[in-house]
Amino acid sequence: MAGVHKGKEYRNAMNKLIKLVDRLLEGGTLISFLALIGVVSLQVFARFFLPKVPHWTEEASRIFFIYTVCFAGGLAVREKAYVNVDILLNLFRGRLRSFLQLFLDGLVIVFMGLVCYYSIPLVKIGMIQRSPALGVTVSYLFGSITLLSVTMIFYSLFDVINDLRALIGRSN
Repeated sequence: MAGVHKGKEYRNAMNKLIKLVDRLLEGGTLISFLALIGVVSLQVFARFFLPKVPHWTEEASRIFFIYTVCFAGGLAVREKAYVNVDILLNLFRGRLRSFLQLFLDGLVIVFMGLVCYYSIPLVKIGMIQRSPALGVTVSYLFGSITLLSVTMIFYSLFDVINDLRALIGRSN
C-alpha cells in the first residue's frame, strides 16, 4: 500500500511541475508575443507618422519573434501541435506502432539533446558579442536555442513515459 501512496505523491509532484512549466512557457509566449506586436506596431506607426523610424525596432522584433517561437515550442510538443507525417505510423497497429512511436519520441530527445549540447558553447561565445542596435549580449539571443531544446526534451520525456505505459499495458 505504501508503494501506491508514493506513486500518487510522485504523480502529483510531476503534475505540479508540468503545470508550473506550462504556466512559465505560456507566460513567456504571451509576453514575448505582446512585445512583438508592440514593437511592430511602433515600427508601422513610425514609418507613417514620424520623420525617422527607431533603429532598434527591427532587431527587437526579431528577438521577440524568436522567443515567442521558443517559449511556444515545448507547448507545441505537449499539445502534439507540430506538423507530422504519420503515414508510417498508420501502416502499423498494436505493439509495433507503439514501438515506432517510442522510437520517434526518443529520436526527438536525442536530436534536441544534441541541439542543447551544442547551443551552450554558442551561448558562451555570445557573451563577448553585443547586438548592433540594442547593445545586449548576443548570448540572450543564442540562449533561445537552449530554451527551446530543453523544453522540447522536457515534454518529449513525458511522451516517452506514456509510450512505455502503452507498451506495458499492451503486453499484459
